[in-house]
Amino acid sequence: MAALTLLQLAVLLLATATSNVSAWRQGRATFYGNEPWYWSIHHGSCGYGYQWPDQNTGWDIAALSDQHPEYRGSCGGCYEIKCQSSDIKDGYGQNLNRNGACRDGSSSVIVRTTDTCPCQYQNNYYSNKRWCCGDIDHFDMSVWAFQKLTDMKWGVIPIQYRRVDCGQQPDNKAHLNYDQMFPGEFPPKSQAGNRGDFDWYKYFPKGGYLNSKAGDGSGMVSVDEFLRMTGRGGSRGGNSQAQFGKK
Repeated sequence: MAALTLLQLAVLLLATATSNVSAWRQGRATFYGNEPWYWSIHHGSCGYGYQWPDQNTGWDIAALSDQHPEYRGSCGGCYEIKCQSSDIKDGYGQNLNRNGACRDGSSSVIVRTTDTCPCQYQNNYYSNKRWCCGDIDHFDMSVWAFQKLTDMKWGVIPIQYRRVDCGQQPDNKAHLNYDQMFPGEFPPKSQAGNRGDFDWYKYFPKGGYLNSKAGDGSGMVSVDEFLRMTGRGGSRGGNSQAQFGKK
């Protein structure tokens, strides 16, 4: 019996050491990346570059407040987030009623930390001070992830969140249909040719925006047009009904 008890203890200690899952905590979330193309989510302070929608957590990413107690070393870490229907205050003490804002308070999305929400940011001083200066734990989520939990019209929501392993899947995974969202941004053309396994029509059912920061031009094009620009050519139309969160 003693040997069995020691074995159970060893297994428990190993599970604790190898898991990053923490207890649920209270927080707040806003969104970014609605230009309407998603270039801003691909240029985060962590330096990861273009976020392919079929790798890691895809476009489900977030910027963590630089006042968050876990900010240091947070790049690449993952958090599970779910919406709460309740009141929330901003950094100036204003109360915001978000009762009824959640699509489904029991569903959640896992985001990967790729950027920073700085407290001191002169180009957007009022807004960043409003959200990112540590009055409450704050995440600036990609609009892609935010829309899975609530509608953009709410702007900010109270959340519950916890640190998780990046490979973990939620028990009740929040999702949206691909074509419920406005088109995302294509990767730089220089990178596109390296992804022969990528299903362009699945992830860009409405086409997408060119990567202007990579010098590819600007404006929206179809998948076929984009593939022709990369020298690959298009093969079929894109009308996928697949769902984000249902990979």
